[in-house]
Amino acid sequence: MLRRFAAPVTLAATLTLGGMAAIPARAVEPEPPAQLISAEEALGIAVRQKLDVTDRDARAGDKEDREALSQFYVSRNNAPMWVGATGITPRGRALAEEIARAADWGLDPKEFALPPLDLGAAPARESLVDAEAKLSLAALRYARHARGGRIPNPRDMSSYLDRDPQIVSPVKVLEKLSATDDPGGYLAGLNPQHEAFKRLRAKLLEIRGAEKQKAAAADEPVRMPEDGPTLSPGQRHPHVAILRQRLKVLPSEADAELYDDALLTAVKTFQRENGMTADGLVGRRTRASFNGDAPEKRKVDDGLLIANMEAWRWMPEDMGETHVWVNLPEFMVRVVKNGAVIHEERIISGKVDNQTPVFSHEMETVVLHPFWGVPESIKVKELLPSLARGSSLSRQGLRLQYNGRDVDPTQIDWSRADIRNYHVYQPPGGSNVLGVVKFLFPNKHQVYMHDTPTKDLFNTSTRTYSHGCMRVRNPVKLAEVVLQEDKGWDAAKVADLLRSGPENNNIALEKKIPVHVTYFTAWVDDAGQLQSRPDMYSHEKRIRLALAGKWNQIPRHRDHLAPVPYVRPQIVQNEYGSNSMQNFFQNLFGGF
Repeated sequence: MLRRFAAPVTLAATLTLGGMAAIPARAVEPEPPAQLISAEEALGIAVRQKLDVTDRDARAGDKEDREALSQFYVSRNNAPMWVGATGITPRGRALAEEIARAADWGLDPKEFALPPLDLGAAPARESLVDAEAKLSLAALRYARHARGGRIPNPRDMSSYLDRDPQIVSPVKVLEKLSATDDPGGYLAGLNPQHEAFKRLRAKLLEIRGAEKQKAAAADEPVRMPEDGPTLSPGQRHPHVAILRQRLKVLPSEADAELYDDALLTAVKTFQRENGMTADGLVGRRTRASFNGDAPEKRKVDDGLLIANMEAWRWMPEDMGETHVWVNLPEFMVRVVKNGAVIHEERIISGKVDNQTPVFSHEMETVVLHPFWGVPESIKVKELLPSLARGSSLSRQGLRLQYNGRDVDPTQIDWSRADIRNYHVYQPPGGSNVLGVVKFLFPNKHQVYMHDTPTKDLFNTSTRTYSHGCMRVRNPVKLAEVVLQEDKGWDAAKVADLLRSGPENNNIALEKKIPVHVTYFTAWVDDAGQLQSRPDMYSHEKRIRLALAGKWNQIPRHRDHLAPVPYVRPQIVQNEYGSNSMQNFFQNLFGGF
């Protein structure tokens, strides 16, 4: 035991008077026994002293961890969590071993400074202090990184990335770590538990294993001839035999030049994994992709999977028993119930310059035969210049209101009037840009899902045409599914409301439905196949650069939430003014 204070020695004093016997003086009461502290407590105090030393290079999250950890040791009377007199305890070893496996979860092991597990037969106190501090700090950093803390604020990369990492406070992490018999398991469990994340992790481990085998074999991939016919199932051609060698598919029959079903499956898998239409046809583009020569080829590597795993760390733990899930790179919307997809449909998303934001909110209302209120950005940037040239609103079914009353836009001096003070809207009808139904989940981005009269655009593979809202190919069916889940209505009930119900019929949902607008360029489907899509908004690129610490290389763009700058137009007499509005609407139908 160690003494906290030096204890003075006290002796009973005596007095003598002549030759008389000694008369005892009043005895001095001895001080209470000195307070003793254990070697373990002294070690914990030394750890706190180490933590309290200012680290000028520490990041914001690390500083918070150090402060929380120092206070946590006080709350447990300075008892260490991971070391004892003879070295690192079994709990500490289990913790260190799990942190060392960080790469298996898409994290970077180099981010965690771990002590050596063997501190020797009689470890010095300094070694014990260092090991305790390093293990605690590494555990807290792992917990933060597992929950997306490597990119603390995705909005710093893009205002369209409206996400928050699901960070657990360091105090709660420490409480859980100190209370569990399996600290390594607790840390691993802080990684996302979504099925999609687990599939990506499994694919990451699979690809790494395949890469190791490939490196050991050192095989050069077989190159496909660049020129040749389009190979299709059932065809015989010498290039089919080369294709078999490239994909390592043995012929089901003796004829290696026959394009059979086994080869078709392998070709489709390759096409899906490389962002192509999985039609099994081996034309010029697929031939180039086999050789790694196609510029649009998606490289399937650790970075692709890890970037998408990182995006999952920003997702809510509970996405909702029933929820609407939009995946922008895929141009799809799905309704998910108890983990199963009960409906899916194609969508159109925002242009690269007018992106659909990535965020989560709750659907509150389904609107049948909706009015369209023209957003401020469109009024200022696109509508005002046409009005200033003398274009008309009425020909396109638009109306203008001021203080709740309809006004004639041709009677307004647009060189002086501020269009932001006017309400521009389009009543329901065959030309309404929102079609017959829209879905509202109020959000600061002012985007929603809706119908559209321009159905032909859904036939294209890359559908970035809108100003940010999401158009749905068959919104009536989506409305039927949503209203069936919320109110128990059948399709006939919805059809009757569409046929005879009022205009701008706002149907409030009894229970709000979570809506998650996501950006995943890679995922693993139910068949275990890796799917990938082009990085149309460059968000995957941003995540990769951020994880690599290359923040200065991240592509930036304007803040789409910033106020719309107003530029007063110059009035130009234009005899073709009406055509200007027509062009506006042509662009609008292709772009809202």
